[in-house]
Amino acid sequence: MKFTIRHIHRNSATDRTPLLPRMAAILLSALVVIPAAIPAVAALSSVGSQDTPLLPSHETVTVQPEVELPATILGERGILSPAEPESMAEELISTFSLNRNTPEEPTGTVEPPATSDVLENVTDKNIFETTPEGTPEPDIFDPTLPLTQELIAQRIETKMDKQVRSGSRIYYPYPTGAMAVDLYKDGKQILKGQVADIGGTVYVPVQRFADLFGKFKTVYTEATEQVVMTGTNLSITVKVGDPYITVNERIFYTGKKVISLGGWIFVPLTSMCKAVNAKVTIRSGYYDAFITSGDPTAVKWASAYYNATDLYWLSRIISAEAKGEPFAGQIAVGNVVLNRVRSSQFPNTVKGVIFDTKYGTQFSPVASGTIYNTPTASAVRAAKVCLEGYSLSTKMIYFYNPAIATSSWIGRTRPYIMTIGNHKFYG
Repeated sequence: MKFTIRHIHRNSATDRTPLLPRMAAILLSALVVIPAAIPAVAALSSVGSQDTPLLPSHETVTVQPEVELPATILGERGILSPAEPESMAEELISTFSLNRNTPEEPTGTVEPPATSDVLENVTDKNIFETTPEGTPEPDIFDPTLPLTQELIAQRIETKMDKQVRSGSRIYYPYPTGAMAVDLYKDGKQILKGQVADIGGTVYVPVQRFADLFGKFKTVYTEATEQVVMTGTNLSITVKVGDPYITVNERIFYTGKKVISLGGWIFVPLTSMCKAVNAKVTIRSGYYDAFITSGDPTAVKWASAYYNATDLYWLSRIISAEAKGEPFAGQIAVGNVVLNRVRSSQFPNTVKGVIFDTKYGTQFSPVASGTIYNTPTASAVRAAKVCLEGYSLSTKMIYFYNPAIATSSWIGRTRPYIMTIGNHKFYG
């Protein structure tokens, strides 16, 4: 075989090296470069592998989303749900980024850090702080603690949980939001699981409550949802929907309507305590109440309690002025009359106030003659409520109906108090 070496012309004026030496130099360079490139290729091929984590020398490496976090971290933090935004996931991942900056090139083999070292560097200490073992839980019933919604909820949950575990809780169909209340009579708990705070008013089952204060004959009329309890010198009538109860023919205003829960009639606790001559203290926010019982037979009857003349005229002026008005509006008219009786500006009797003509006729029914009409049953009850001492305001001494009044001087000269129905009340 015959080889022929031809001369190759080059453009470079400086390339004058003989052919054979140049070829030798090229081969020698290849032998040096290839071994040096092998580790770099191997390193590149291992980037996608999770078996051998790479540790940076001069820069911070952020763990990518596909890299698993240590199990202990996930156990404390919880795993984000798919519904949470990606930004939250990125924030969580960046929280656990490995910040290991090395100022100098490592001289030997670099080992991956132990798990405890990783946690020491990336963990927010506040996340892992817990109450030391053996530390007693705070007393949620401590009266010195400031009341918060959370504290009240804890107290309620604790009380109801104890009642359920002890098997002493009786279940009624309480409305949503009702709270269990602990009730004590002369230091002993009564009606466990049967007393509830409903809309800010403590209610008790009227029959079960009354039975704790004496023996009663009970008559319940299902059609009208009314119960009549008769005992020694004591008669209590309660009807669902009424904002009052009748005790010995007197009217005790409840402020809230009597309700029925599962066929049982419930009445505000304060009114029932008055009915059986008992004193009660309700601790707001604690959901408990304490009763000191008296003598139920000592509750006076209406004939011995009310001044007959005051009841006669007060019921008539209420009926004449506020017939057809809401029950609270009728009470308000009676409050105006009694507030005037207590004021030095007016006569000191109910009849005197009604017929007062010092500054002209004070009440139009006196001039029209309707003051002499028989009062409605509702007006009589409202008058009794007022004579029991209940008042919507002790300051209002004037009122008028803007729709029919011939003068508006009251609205222009007197301080406004409230509006009930068609009447505006002023001080």
